[in-house]
Amino acid sequence: MLLFCEYVIPEANRPAFAAWTKAGPEQWRGVELLENAGQPGVFVEIRRPKDEAEAADMEKERREGRSWREMESWAKGGREGVRIWLFLPAAL
Repeated sequence: MLLFCEYVIPEANRPAFAAWTKAGPEQWRGVELLENAGQPGVFVEIRRPKDEAEAADMEKERREGRSWREMESWAKGGREGVRIWLFLPAAL
């Protein structure tokens, strides 16, 4: 199970975003933050919830908790520009 959050941080907002991520390391505990090598500024957060209930809690916290609203002001498209998906193991 994987919770995947994707957004774009424009170059003009990158310094503020970088400072914010470094100022609150507790917000990133258990999160893998990656940047697209071919498209700088496209970031993904990868989280591994133990079940769907924990995934729902993670998404709620990501959208409503702590200082995430500050980060949304830097994301391209604002709040709507932060996309979150839950991926489950494929039952093929």
